Amino acid sequence: MRSKSDSGSNRKAMKLRLCDNMLLVLILSIVQMNWVYSQDHQWPLHTVCTSDRLTVTYRSCDPLQDVGFTFLPCPNSLTDPMTIRLALILRQSIDELYSSVELLLKDIHVISRDEPLCLLHFPRFTFCGSRRGELITIESSFRSKVDLPLKGDFHLNLHAINQDGFQIACVNATISIQ
Repeated sequence: MRSKSDSGSNRKAMKLRLCDNMLLVLILSIVQMNWVYSQDHQWPLHTVCTSDRLTVTYRSCDPLQDVGFTFLPCPNSLTDPMTIRLALILRQSIDELYSSVELLLKDIHVISRDEPLCLLHFPRFTFCGSRRGELITIESSFRSKVDLPLKGDFHLNLHAINQDGFQIACVNATISIQ
């Protein structure tokens, strides 16, 4: 049988261990917070295409989600046919979807366009009406009729928001033409 002094010393030892454990958790939490806040919160820079004449890179500007983007095949000329594909998992449903596209060359707006992609009673694309959690893939073929003598680094900013103002996709791309 235990004496009262043994029970009291056991309680004190348990309290001491609990305090030591809480102190360890506090220290680890502070270290973790410093580690998290010191990290670069940008998604990696993805290289989509590299050829003799064209280089395309992009980075998702959505802090919560990266997107997949391909350019196949990587053309040597803008008149070569190519397929552009964008894929992402929806964090919100898209009954309505609005896009905003800006193309800049040396900080000068070349193109700026806002356009509804999906309207409630006018779904223009197959992904219109997609629900939260679905993987959507947007694919389009492109071929320029004229091989324009363009040179420089073009910056493309694409944002898409749904009917509730929730950001669905955000991409910053650089198109370098030599």
